[in-house]
Amino acid sequence: MLELLEQYRGLPISRIDDVYSEATDSYERYYKVGAYDAMPSVTTVLEMINKPALKDWKMNRALDYLGGKYAKRHWDDLITTPPWIRYPSSPRAQSLRKKVKTTWGDALASLRRNAKAHPNRVRDTAGDIGTEVHEAIAADLRGETWELTSKPAAIAMQSYRLWQEDATVEPLWTEQTVWSLEYGFAGSADLVGLDGSKLIVMDWKTGAGVYNEAGLQMAAYSHAIEEMTGSKVDECVVVHLDKSTPAWTEHKVKDWKRSFNGFLSALNTWKLWHDGVFTSNDS
Repeated sequence: MLELLEQYRGLPISRIDDVYSEATDSYERYYKVGAYDAMPSVTTVLEMINKPALKDWKMNRALDYLGGKYAKRHWDDLITTPPWIRYPSSPRAQSLRKKVKTTWGDALASLRRNAKAHPNRVRDTAGDIGTEVHEAIAADLRGETWELTSKPAAIAMQSYRLWQEDATVEPLWTEQTVWSLEYGFAGSADLVGLDGSKLIVMDWKTGAGVYNEAGLQMAAYSHAIEEMTGSKVDECVVVHLDKSTPAWTEHKVKDWKRSFNGFLSALNTWKLWHDGVFTSNDS
């Protein structure tokens, strides 16, 4: 049995979502634990890390949106637009262009806004699926049932069932809020359990892949658990549950203590951004 040390017991915990920060120009998540100052979530801190794969993904989703809009508009033009508009060098087309110049500018601005927002809409949809899968797994580990509402979530749960067939981990905590008073951060660990005598911290991922920042996330949870319990964490594991076909892969963090140092670098940068780098001179 995993028990909290005295100073971590009985503290009220609340989560605060969607707090806009001018320092990072983003919406952040915080945890309020007892009378302590609100602490940033682990995932909020990790937003400080440059993620080339995520940037490429966002750019590709924006291009998908623009490509779809252009293809539809081009096809509609071929069907419905008179020849004198399709040939822009004609005097009538040039005259019309002057009349709709303002409208075209507004339309282009709208297209840019929608293209920029489209990756976030796709991400949020994927996030909803991930949340549904996490809730379903947590319910399953409690011996409860959970009704799934999407096909990708149902396939991801099939992937989880396949993992479960081979799993040797005995669950101790599920969806457990963990925090570090030493460093000032908090988060939610998907699963903490025992594999024989080894204490394991696990996380479920249902996205396109498992990236390095997931290892830093697991390292932060592992440090918090050691701090809160006094027990040694032996392994951090990320289990990727495929949501397109039933399959799973397991990713073990090679050296979670080293990865935790990487997380602390991100945390220090986050704190620096919030404290401010420069002094202001209003004279």
